[in-house]
Amino acid sequence: MTRADCKACRHFKTAPYQARIDGCFHPDHMKVTQKDAYLSEQETPGNHRVINRRGNCEQFEAMAQKRSLLSRIFSD
Repeated sequence: MTRADCKACRHFKTAPYQARIDGCFHPDHMKVTQKDAYLSEQETPGNHRVINRRGNCEQFEAMAQKRSLLSRIFSD
């Protein structure tokens, strides 16, 4: 079994650009969620260190690979 790395998960967001504080933004792990997008600053993520203590997070999903610059330039 491979070890899940929080920083490589698509649910992990870091401060200061993606989120107010670092944490897991998976809906099952969040402490406080908001229905409206304009209230997203009030959301409180789950503690990724506690959730993934053993490195076997069940909700781990790898981030999508970024396409190369040339493929983005020449795409239709």
